[in-house]
Amino acid sequence: MRTKRVILLAVMISLVSAITVFLLNGRKVDWFDLIATIIGCFLGIFIVIRIQKKQS
Repeated sequence: MRTKRVILLAVMISLVSAITVFLLNGRKVDWFDLIATIIGCFLGIFIVIRIQKKQS
């Protein structure tokens, strides 16, 4: 996969995850959960990009 496509997919996954956390909290904004979810997804992006660069 290309790097841009991986980043786009990861952004979409992080948004869906943040919305899911928001809905599971009873539509209350718990900033810690939202920020932790987004940070976790972006850390996953960087790990996947590093793995891709090592393979190519």
